[in-house]
Amino acid sequence: MNFDRRTLLSFLAATAAAPLAAAERVETARVVLGVSAGSMVDNIARQVAEILRPAYAASTFVENKTGAGGIMAVSYLKTLPRDGSTIYVGVSSPLTVYPVTYKKLAYDPDKDLVAVGSLGSFDLALAVGPMVPTSVQDLRGYFEWCKGNPDQAAFGSPGAGSMPHFVGSMSARTAGVELRHVPYRGPGPAVLDLVGGNVSAVVVPLVDLTEFADHGKLRILGTTGSTRSRFVPKVPTFAEQGFGEYAMSVWIAVFVPAGTPDARVQHLRTVLRTGLAQPEVQAAMGKQLQAARWGDATELQQDIRRERASWKKAVDALHFTPES
Repeated sequence: MNFDRRTLLSFLAATAAAPLAAAERVETARVVLGVSAGSMVDNIARQVAEILRPAYAASTFVENKTGAGGIMAVSYLKTLPRDGSTIYVGVSSPLTVYPVTYKKLAYDPDKDLVAVGSLGSFDLALAVGPMVPTSVQDLRGYFEWCKGNPDQAAFGSPGAGSMPHFVGSMSARTAGVELRHVPYRGPGPAVLDLVGGNVSAVVVPLVDLTEFADHGKLRILGTTGSTRSRFVPKVPTFAEQGFGEYAMSVWIAVFVPAGTPDARVQHLRTVLRTGLAQPEVQAAMGKQLQAARWGDATELQQDIRRERASWKKAVDALHFTPES
């Protein structure tokens, strides 16, 4: 076989790297998340599992460890192997909101997790169901309706103390009304209770609402984030309606348990960053995320510190608790 110099150098480089790449791979990777199957975060986690095969792991599976808005999933990570076979896909609340809303957690977000990188961001939304009259068309209208119907003034979220819980409660307080909070084991059960007429409103990831909205089973009254969502461009943001102080987009990211070998972490970063750049992955994740974009670990850690400081300031000033 004849090689030109460039081909030969490429072949030698690939051959030299092969044993190292093989050493970095794991036989089976477990992708853990804290919400139920079928939700937006679950869909993203399953796409991550697909990206990992075969470059990072020969096989993968997704494990939904629901409960307490993600706390159970992060706590569960501490019991799993730290050899690179355990991967966590989650949103910001367990690392930014819970440390300042819960007096005690079963995990240390700074010591028990290693940031791999972020995958993008998405918006939350407040939606109302059949319990609320169709005349209510915006956030202020909903909060006014709650004042006149205190027995029905309740909203659901994916978990107590989570960002959706915070956004719903704080926005209501801005409007001068106290809403009873109903925590669920993820967004799916909350939305099902909403369309079933068992709770008047929910605050959950926007994408978990759009199909129901398209079929007229609920109405989306506002979205978080600095600009209107491309998924529902006619729906004004919380900020446009005067409730933007506590409403922001949510990032979704990948972590591994502390103690995972550095070589595995670096290989995982490379595989995910490369995979996320592929057009077919961008198209798939673009159906779920407002923006699908790889963010490196340093950037993610900066976001965590900044957001946690911001939430702590708000929590201290408003005396917000998971029971609020």
